[in-house]
Amino acid sequence: MKIISFIFLLSIASFNLSAAFTEPEMSQLAEINKKSIAKTEMGRKYLDDRVNVAIKNRPKEKNQLIDLRNSWDATIRKKCKLAISESLNTDAEVAEENLCLYSEYKSAADFFEGLNY
Repeated sequence: MKIISFIFLLSIASFNLSAAFTEPEMSQLAEINKKSIAKTEMGRKYLDDRVNVAIKNRPKEKNQLIDLRNSWDATIRKKCKLAISESLNTDAEVAEENLCLYSEYKSAADFFEGLNY
């Protein structure tokens, strides 16, 4: 009985290994993830710039603006984790999360940009 169980488990494991990605697919996935991370960083830097401009234009409200930014960051992280919950532990997880983060950073940056007028 142990031998049959071992053979069964071995056959399942070998099936799963054959379903693994090929090297070109892994490279493509890595490139997609790398680009999505870079885009997210670009969005975060843009938001940083917009917040800094808002602080320069409204120095009396500096603490409120910083508090708003910190709250917004926490909300963005939570919102994106929830938004990608179906993608968790999949190949699309990193790209989906970064797409969400970029979109939310852009939205926050637009809000801060609007404060400058």
